[in-house]
Amino acid sequence: MENKKDKAMVVVISGLTSNQAGQLTKEFTKAKDKYAPKARGTIARGSKENVGNMIKGGFAKKITKKS
Repeated sequence: MENKKDKAMVVVISGLTSNQAGQLTKEFTKAKDKYAPKARGTIARGSKENVGNMIKGGFAKKITKKS
């Protein structure tokens, strides 16, 4: 079934500056709103040392459509 909404995506990108991480956060949020406007999303930014905690949700920020 092609349109079954049972997929999720996790992305980890390292080696970024704070500005690059901020810009990617903005772009991922816009893409999520475009392709999956009713879906839930979570995004996290932080140092490479905290990747494990970010994946677990320790630094997560929910992505929501702006009103």
